[in-house]
Amino acid sequence: MSIEEKDRPFSILKYEADKNYSREVVKIAKGQNLKMGTVVGMIAKDETYKIVALTKEKTVDDNTTTIVQADDSALDGSEIAVGIVLQDVDATDAATEGLIVARDAIVIEDKVIYPNDAMADQKKKILKDLENRGIVVRKGA
Repeated sequence: MSIEEKDRPFSILKYEADKNYSREVVKIAKGQNLKMGTVVGMIAKDETYKIVALTKEKTVDDNTTTIVQADDSALDGSEIAVGIVLQDVDATDAATEGLIVARDAIVIEDKVIYPNDAMADQKKKILKDLENRGIVVRKGA
């Protein structure tokens, strides 16, 4: 007989500065059931959080690079990764509070959840966004 231990809340963290500094209680937008490790962005107009929106770079004829949406979301601010969910949160029926790590932390790479269909370059952008907030993704436990 084998016993499978489920992930405990916050088990994605390898390190964080003081929990009162690194963590934020945020409002998760309605219509989502987010698991611990999900990377989130903030919708600017109402300051709710959702799974980070995917974007892609597109070079136009004059050799400039523009950012275009790659999912059904508008470019509403949620395309910038600002944190990682620290415990499961079900906001399927209504917006609800959730806890994220928002700054100065190291998280376990294998536990990070990206949007479905995220390509390598999109993951790289997400990781850079997180790094800009002091959230570093590392291999191993």
